[in-house]
Formats: sequence, structure tokens, C-alpha cells
Amino acid sequence: MKTQALGLLLLFLVSSASFARTQETNPASPNTPAPGAEKNPTAADQAKPSASSKNTPVEVWEYSAYKARVWLSISPTLGLSQNTKQLIQRKIAEFSDIEFGATMDCDVVETPDALFGSVLYHLDDLTIEQLLSRELVLMLAKSDAAKDAFMAMQPKPKIDPAIEELKQKKKLTKEQEEELKAQADAESRAASLNSVRTLDSVIERIPAIAMLPLQYAAMQRDIVPYVNEEKWKKMQAKLDASEANSDAIYEGLKSGKILAALVPKNEANRFKEVARSLPTRFPWQPEAMLRDKDKIFLVAVEQEAERIRIQVKELDAFVRRIGLMETTTVANVQEIPHAVAFLQRRCFTPMARIEDNDNKTAVLRVRANGLATSAESPVNIGPGDVLAPYIRRDDLNGNPTQLQNLAFTYIAVTEPIDNARFYGAIFAASRGALVAAKNRRTKRVALKVHPNYPTTDLKLGIRAQPNSAVPGAEVYLRTPGSDDLKMVGRTDWRGVIGIANTDNPTITYDQPTSSSVEMIARARATAIRLKSLKENQDDAGASNASGQEDPAVAAAAADEAAIAASAEALKRRERAPTSSMQIKLPLYLYYIKNGETLLARLPVITGYREQEKADLPDDRRRLQAEAFLKGLQGEVLDLVVRRKILDARIKKKIDEGKKDEAFALLDELKKVKNYEGLSSQIQNILRRATSTEQGPVPAPVAERIDKMIDVTRVLMQQYLQTDIVRELEVKLLGGAAPTAAPGPSTANPETGSSSPGTPVVSDPKLREQLGDVYQFQGHSIRPPKGYTATIPSNPPPMTNVAIFAAPNRPDGTAASFVLTHISPPEGVSPPQDMSPKEKDELIELFSEKLLGGIKNSRTNWEQSARTIVSINGTPFTRKTWKGIMTQVNRPMEGIHYTGLVKDRIVVISIQDFNENQDAIRLGEESALTFK
Repeated sequence: MKTQALGLLLLFLVSSASFARTQETNPASPNTPAPGAEKNPTAADQAKPSASSKNTPVEVWEYSAYKARVWLSISPTLGLSQNTKQLIQRKIAEFSDIEFGATMDCDVVETPDALFGSVLYHLDDLTIEQLLSRELVLMLAKSDAAKDAFMAMQPKPKIDPAIEELKQKKKLTKEQEEELKAQADAESRAASLNSVRTLDSVIERIPAIAMLPLQYAAMQRDIVPYVNEEKWKKMQAKLDASEANSDAIYEGLKSGKILAALVPKNEANRFKEVARSLPTRFPWQPEAMLRDKDKIFLVAVEQEAERIRIQVKELDAFVRRIGLMETTTVANVQEIPHAVAFLQRRCFTPMARIEDNDNKTAVLRVRANGLATSAESPVNIGPGDVLAPYIRRDDLNGNPTQLQNLAFTYIAVTEPIDNARFYGAIFAASRGALVAAKNRRTKRVALKVHPNYPTTDLKLGIRAQPNSAVPGAEVYLRTPGSDDLKMVGRTDWRGVIGIANTDNPTITYDQPTSSSVEMIARARATAIRLKSLKENQDDAGASNASGQEDPAVAAAAADEAAIAASAEALKRRERAPTSSMQIKLPLYLYYIKNGETLLARLPVITGYREQEKADLPDDRRRLQAEAFLKGLQGEVLDLVVRRKILDARIKKKIDEGKKDEAFALLDELKKVKNYEGLSSQIQNILRRATSTEQGPVPAPVAERIDKMIDVTRVLMQQYLQTDIVRELEVKLLGGAAPTAAPGPSTANPETGSSSPGTPVVSDPKLREQLGDVYQFQGHSIRPPKGYTATIPSNPPPMTNVAIFAAPNRPDGTAASFVLTHISPPEGVSPPQDMSPKEKDELIELFSEKLLGGIKNSRTNWEQSARTIVSINGTPFTRKTWKGIMTQVNRPMEGIHYTGLVKDRIVVISIQDFNENQDAIRLGEESALTFK
């Protein structure tokens, strides 16, 4: 019974589609109202389903033919008779049917008079706004004079004699008086000009409708096919072209001489002071046609020397988009119909509906795909094609309030789901745009992309600043889904760079079965099961009788297995399984970098548009700060080198016993700038970069500036402190070098070398909170989940730093820890040539130096004695500390690991405010994964 029911359902759907194509009056498409909308129903009528709409067959998207119209403008210079023009129109419809078959219902008409010249002579630069600006808008007067004039025209209400007699005798009860007052108010409102709300009521109740003579003449021709209807016949009789210009109509509406007027749409705004507009849909105007049709082909035919030139453009009614023009020439009039149909196919753009999507994958249903009879059908969309998505938002009446082509967003068709649906991989500058566009009155479609230019210019500008440019920005190219990245070049003084890569790439995309949206992940498996059920409905036991497994069921099971594998990979925090394929268009990702910051990732198809314009955030403040900081970091590098050289020379003089020369060099060392000497420069850079004299600083830019300055300040604190001077003074005066605070130690008292150390026991619960392995300088560490790594672009010499930070807390702070690799300074023996004691002293020296940098910005400093611990077999010195951070006056705690790994000093520093003990323990758990 189930299989029979499914068969009947499919038969009904196909029959409905066939019935829809054979009707004399085309039913409305899914994106248009039901037939009869051109009759301008009232709001009450719109709220109730009409009898005809109840009987209208439901159209199935893949079995719904495109409804098209050809607007034909033939130049008078060709001298064609009306009969010849009508013959050309019939032949175009016949050839169009040959080109498109059952996938399109196309009618051919002459372009309306108001737009005939624009289509014929200005088709190349014609826009939607220009098409719609020729429409007429119904304006109803709203001045007090107009209201009084309209009220005077209304018949006086009849009064019941009995009630009038009681009223004169003052014998009316209170209830009767209130009832009479309410009745009078209702009659007054019904008779007022405010009660006129629709075109129908204007035709019935307004004696005349003013028009300009030019529009009146055009209306008389356009209305001819519709005058058989009583409504339009009445309206035609009330049209009045006696006013000579718009000023006269304006004054008439203001004075009450004119109660209603039809004015051009592009002039309607000037009448808003004296009149209000009413919803008006004339079936012969472009707006009505855009609601009833899917595609409009604008055709211009004119003489060009001894040949006839034919130009065709496609207007997609749903997204209100005019495509590029296709042109050809023919030798004689007889060739016009075939040439028009050929160009009609050339400029046709098939459409798919976006049924569901996440950030990476979309499910697409192709329009009229089920009616195509061959793979070469112009409506087909398949794997390898690339689509451009559009979003349309409608008001309650189905009128578009927003039409948006998502810039730098494309969908590459990857895999079939069934005969009409496909998976698509989304490549976008902002991945969440399509996901955010889901609601009841928002419709999402995608049009197939056809490149038309040999190259594309990418122009970079500054957001909210027209005609701005971003010169000198670095542009890199990357194949979607791959890790290859190569530099294309820099933008010129106009902010423009040419893109000429026309090779069709092999993209890598996440398999659809890995989607977190169940409908996307299971779409193909569900389609396969339905197909299997349909194919076996006549003999459900055929596959079982033969003892062979149904291939469709096996394919569905394979999809289910892939879904389960993807879910398991997600639990293990592994990347989703991927697939690769070559697409049919040169779609690549272009990365825009300005200075040290990545500003945008832009998918671009070479040749799709002549110029792609991207507006980037204003990053000039950050660039200016980065330039100053680079200069400061260069100075820091010079100071560090000078300090290292002087330190080595002083120690050498001390070893040689030349204390006078050592003191002279020490005086020279004291003159070299230290952290305190450079801190004022950092403050000046920060003050200049965050100044509001040139306007407010965007929050993301301010955050980047703060981050750069913080990194520079930390590095200066580590390497430009005055402890090196104090140590040398103590050594020159014959005192002992500073030692660590007393406490237990595992160092050998005889040799000073550290033992392998005691292995640290990790916490399994904390270990579960750690993320994937991060590789750094030949070693690895597992930062906590959610932490991001930042590598400073200009660290001190012989130093590599990785800063791991969690997302900001509500108070603006963030948990973090720092992993540092330092090469021993010049003048110090290589670690492999050191004795165990020297290695221990080197570790202790760096431990105290780096802790000294932290100590200088803390008060109430407390530091533990060192202990030797083992991390995965490598001994580290571990110290803890406490102190109050002077900038914010808040207590902090930290843990400091210092070790010698091969020829590098490795330092892992964890710190946070006292109340964040969990973050400190988690940071130490991460440190224990170092290898």
C-alpha cells in the first residue's frame, strides 16, 4: 500500500507540472502571488485565499518551467510593417521553444511605449531603477482643502423622521444619543477622503484622475489590451490630461482642485507634502511583470550599416538583476527570430534554490531540472559549476524590501544528492552571511556564474570612505581548501591589482556528511532510500528474491557510515574528512595583508566581473603604530647587542684582572638606555596611535595596537633591565653574585649540577582540557582548548617567543602563558662545552633575569626557592612568585620553568590574577606536556 501511495503522489506531481505548462493563463511562479494579483485586491481580500488560488496546482521547483517574456524593440528605420513585426514575434517564441524545450514558457511582446526608446537606444547602460522609474504612482490629496472638497461631493445621509422628531422634542434616551453619535462618526469617516485606500476605491469614488499629457498618451496605448475589463474601462474614462505640467498638478493637489493624480515614480517624492501614495499595480507596467515572470529578455533590433544588429540582455525578475549583453548581426530580417533565440540562450542564467546550509556546505535545488531532456539543456547545473548567492527579503505584501548579492561569496557545486539537488561548498569572505539570512520572509537563491572578461581588477578601498584606496597592500593567492600560499603582488597607487589566473583549480572541501546540520548530512542518504523505494514499488521483493543487496540501499548505508565516522572525528576534535574535485571556473582565495596584519580573505573568480571592489577596515592607525614600534624594536635590538658586547668585554677584563678598564667599560654600559629610558617612547607611540583628533579609533584596531605594544613592552622588560649592571658592580667590588632564596634543592652540592629531577604527576582531569599538539622550534606543547598562539614578528635577537592566550574575560583580562626559546649570548661557551656546574649557573642566570623583568612591575614581591623537576625526561628549574601588579593594583601569581634543551634555554612562564587559580593550574598542566 505504501509503494502504491508513493507512486500516485509522484504521478500527481508530474501531472500538476504538465497541467501548469498547458494553461492559457500562466499560473504564478513560487516567488509571485497567485493569479489575479494584477486586479489590485484590497487588504481584506488579500488576507483571504481566493477561490481560484485554492484550485491552483502546487508547483514543484524542479518541475516548474521558467516563465519568461521577451520585450522586443525594433527600430523604425527598418521600415517593417505591423504584420511583419507580429510574424517575428511568433517566430521568436517558436525558436525559443526549440532552444529551451519544456523548461521555459516564453511569450514575446513589443516593448511598452514608455521604455521602447530606452531598450532600443540605451540597452547597454539600462538599469532596474531606470525601468521602474517610468512607472506611474497614484497620489491622493491629503490637504484640508482637498478633504473638504471631497466631503462636499458626498451625498448627505438620510435621517429617520421618527428619530428626528424625538430629537426635536428632546426625548432621546442617553443610549440613543450615543448610538446616533457613533453612527454619525462612522458615516463621517466613511465619507471622508481618508477612507479611500485602494485603486479600486479611487476609481469608484474620485471623479477624475489627473495626468501629464505625455504619460496620458502612453497610457492610452498601454491600456488597450485591458479595456474589456470594467475596472480599466472606468479608469480610462476618468483620466484627465488637462494640466500642463507637474507644478500645476502639485498646486491642484494642495488646493483641493485635484483629488487624485498619476505621477511618474521618479517624481513621487516631491508630492509627499501634499499627497499620499496608494498601492498601484497596472498589469502593463514593469513592476507587475516582475511579479508574474521569472526572466525578461530585453531585445534591441536596429540597422547598422548594411546589416541588422541584435542586442539581448537578461533581466532576472526574482533578484532584479540585469545581466551582461550578448550581441550579433544578421544579413536580413528573416534571420532575426533565430538570432534572438540564440542570444536568449547565451545570456540565460539558470537558478538554484538554497534549501539549507551551514558555514561550509549548502543544499541546492535546481529550477526546472526535472524538465530538461538532455545534459546540454541551458537550465542544467551540475558538479564543477560555481554559483553566486542572492538574498531577497519581502514585506507582508510580497514586495522586495532588500535585494542583496553577497559580495565575495560563491558556492561550488560538488556532489549530486538526487536528480534535482546537489551539495555545494561555500567559499566566502564572511562565512556566516548565508546562515544569518534564514527567516520566513527571506528567500535565498543562487545564479550560475558565467565569466565574461579575460582578467579582473581587484580594487581595495577603506570602509565608509568613498573613492579611497589602499596602496601597497600585499596580495597572496591560495587554492580553496589547500595550504599553498604564494604572493601575487602589491596594489598600486590606486589600490588596484590585476588578477589574471585563469587555471581551473582543484579545490578541497569538507565532505557534506560531516555537517552538524542533520538535514545536510543525511540529504543524500534520504534521497537514495526514496529512489530505491520508487524503483522497487512494483516488485518490492525483487532484490530479496535474487539474493542480491540493493545498490541504492548499500549507498545509503555508506552515507550513514560516513556520518557516524564524521561524528566520531568531531568528538576526537579531528578535522572533518575532505574530498577534492576540479571546478570549471578560476575561483581562488586572495589574502590581503597590510603590514603584519591580515585584513581580508576574498574569494574571486577571474573574469566574472571587470572589477571587484573590497572595502577594508581603516587600518592606518595600526600601520602608523607598527612603523613606530618597528623603529623602536630596531633600537632595542641595537641596545641589546651593545649591552651583550659590553657585558662580555667587562667580564673578560675582570678575568684578566684589569679592573680600571672594566670600570670604564661599566660607566659606558650605564649610559646605554635601559627599559626605563625607553618606556616614555612607548607611551608616546600609544598616545599618538589612540588619539581621537583624527576621529575615533575602531575597537579592533585599538585591540591590535594594544597587543603590539604589550608584546614590545614585555620583551623590553625581559632584556633591558638594570640587573646586568648590578651584577657587574658586585663582581667588580669583589662581592658574591646574588643567589636564589634559601630552600630545598636537588642540585649536587659538590658539582652544582642538577639531577634529572623528580617527575611531575599530571592531573588527568586537567589533561582532558588540553587541545591539539602545537609545534614550535622543533619541540611541541599542548595548549588548553580555546587558546590561540601569537608569534611576535620582531622578537629580541637570538630569541623565539610563542604567546598562548585564552579569549578575553568580561573584565578584559585573559589567561595566558609564554613559551620562550633563547640562544646563549655571545661570549658564553656553547652548552655542549660547559660543565654541569656551568650549565646549572646558566639556567639560574636566565631564570633570575627573566623573573627580574616581571619583578620590576610588581610590588610586595615574594619568590620561592627553586626546585628541580623533570618534564618528559628534561630537568627544569621551577619557581613560583607572588606580587601586586602596579598598573592595576591587583595581586598576581605565577610559575616559572627554566631549562636547557640541547643548545637552547627554554622558559615557560605562567601567570594570572590570584582569583584565577584554575587558569594557573591549567597553564602548568600544559607546560608539563612540553617535549
